[in-house]
Order: sequence, then structure tokens, then C-alpha cells
Amino acid sequence: MTAYPAPETPGSLDLRPLFARVWDQRATVMAVTVGAALLTLGIAFLLPKSYRATAMILPPEDSDLLSNMSLAQRALSKFPAFGILNDYFTPADIFKAILLSRTVQEEIVRKFDLQKVYRQKSKEKTLKALKNHYKVKLNADGTIAVSVDDKDARRAAAMANTFIVALDRYNVEKRNTQGHRTRVFLERRVAETDSLLRVTEATLRQYQEVHHTVAPPTISAGDIQSAASLMAKKIMLEVRLGVLRSYLREDNEQVIQTRNELEQLKVRIGVLPALQTDIARLMRDNKVQEQLFLLLTAELEQARIREQEDTPTVSVLDPAVPPERHTHPRRLLMSTAGGIVAFFGMVIWLSARDREAPAPQA
Repeated sequence: MTAYPAPETPGSLDLRPLFARVWDQRATVMAVTVGAALLTLGIAFLLPKSYRATAMILPPEDSDLLSNMSLAQRALSKFPAFGILNDYFTPADIFKAILLSRTVQEEIVRKFDLQKVYRQKSKEKTLKALKNHYKVKLNADGTIAVSVDDKDARRAAAMANTFIVALDRYNVEKRNTQGHRTRVFLERRVAETDSLLRVTEATLRQYQEVHHTVAPPTISAGDIQSAASLMAKKIMLEVRLGVLRSYLREDNEQVIQTRNELEQLKVRIGVLPALQTDIARLMRDNKVQEQLFLLLTAELEQARIREQEDTPTVSVLDPAVPPERHTHPRRLLMSTAGGIVAFFGMVIWLSARDREAPAPQA
């Protein structure tokens, strides 16, 4: 065996002896490296294949639905699945939260019988396994990608597309639920306003019959109409604020905006000239109820439309298709990594063996 002198300067790092040893044993090092690479490649061929399918959807539009969704951001935060949401977030963040929610995950588990596919004994472990097999990514261009990894290429694509379907179904149901709640509330207010309108009409008619007058002597009908319109809008804003507060918090942007509009309207009403006659007040009250009835009826029709609306809420850019090539295992990468590890393992082993070798006799 050839002896290699120790470095002349104590404490210095001289790798020349090591390189020389590796070169001297290059045949062995190469054989071990290639053997390890081939062995790793063989093991990689024995590992099960995994396929990744990706579905891409366009950024959510600022539509009536998303207006409702932004209104519902506080309501969503009441669910444990949405507890990660911040106070301020975009509609795309809401979509991502829904896609990552337990509700959607349970639907995927049931539809594809993933407890059997993943060979899990409980639903909780199945849900945990599913979380490791899919991800939702918000891209820089605003699109949302849903990627699913599975041993079956067709099932991976079907699962990715089902996530999108579940997202759309949740959005539609949420919109319809809000429409239903608003419709019920407005129907009750319309009925109350109709009753009050009939009362004010009867009271005004009775006053006119008793006093034989049809118009106020000191104030014009136009002024009464203007005042009535402002007061009707005030009551309408109070109704709308009540609807928003039924499922939103006080610091929500739309609650704050509606509350500010209401305060401004109260200021305008406060500077209106006072009515000096009974008939003027009766006519104004009657006009208020008329205007309010018209406004509430229009809002009620909109709520009925939202309740029955079933238009899609998700625009699919690229549906998931079964991938032709697997994503895991990456055989070439694994084989290369195995060879590199074997090479450096041999280098370390040769270095350790030289240190343990006895010094040559003089």
C-alpha cells in the first residue's frame, strides 16, 4: 500500500492525499457509485406511480354574488374551517378558503370513497391524508389552481374537477340562502308597510271628509313629496342595515357605508321645514308609506331573483385532464441522488480509513 505523507503545516487543510486515494481507488469508487445509482433506479421502478392533475379557474368577478360573499366574510369566520381568514381579504381568498374547508373535503371523501382508497380506518385520518394529496394555489395573475395527486390518473383529474364543482355549489347555495333570508325579511316588512299605508290613507281621507279640505294651505305638494321621499329612503336604509347586521359585524365595510349614508340622510331630514298643519303631516306620512312600499317591493323582487338564481359562479379556465406521465417517483432524480450519496460515502470511508491506518515505520 502506498503511504501518503501528512500535511506539512499543522492545522492546514490539504485534500491532495484524499484526492490521490480516491484516484487510486477510482475503479472501486466508480463501481460503488454506479451500482448505487442502478440499485436506486431499480427501487424507483418498484415504487407506485403518482399522477398530478390540475384544474385552473379564472379570478372571481366583482359580481352580485361576490358582493354577497364579501358581505358574508364575517359570517364565514364563524365556521372553524374559515378561522384562518383575516379581516381583509379578496374574493379569491374566499374561494381558496372554501376549497380548503372541511365541508368540501368531506364531499370529496364520500364521492370517491377515499377511506378505502387511502386504506384508513377513520374519517379523520382520511381527511388528513387528503390534505397531503391536494393543494390550492393563488397565482400571481389572479387565477386559482387546484392540484390533486393520486395513483390513478383518471381519479386525480376527476377529483380536481369535483373540487371546482363543490366550490360552485357552495357559492350558489350561499347566495340562495342569503336571498331566502332577505326575501322572508322583506316580505314581512312589505306586509307591515302595506298595512300602515292603508291606515294612513284612511286617516287622511277621514280628515279631508271632516274638514272639507284636500290640500295644505301653507306648504306645496312638491315639498311634501320631497320630504316623504327622504324619510322613505331613511326607513329603507334602516331596513337594509337590519338585514346586513343579521349576518355581518359592525366593522364590515358595507355596514359602515350604510350606517354613514343613514347618518347623512338624518342630517338632511333634520333641516327640513317643520309642517304646521295636521293635513300636511297626514299627507307626508301617507307619501312616506307609499314611497317605502315601492322601495321595499323592488328590493323584494331582487331578493326573489337571487333566491332562485342558479347561474355558475366559477369560470373554469382549464379543466383537469388525466395526465399522461406520472409525477412521482422521479426515477432519474432518485438514481442521480443515490449515485451522489454513494460517491461521497466512499470518499468519507476512504478518508476515515486513512486516518485509522498505522503510520509507516521509519
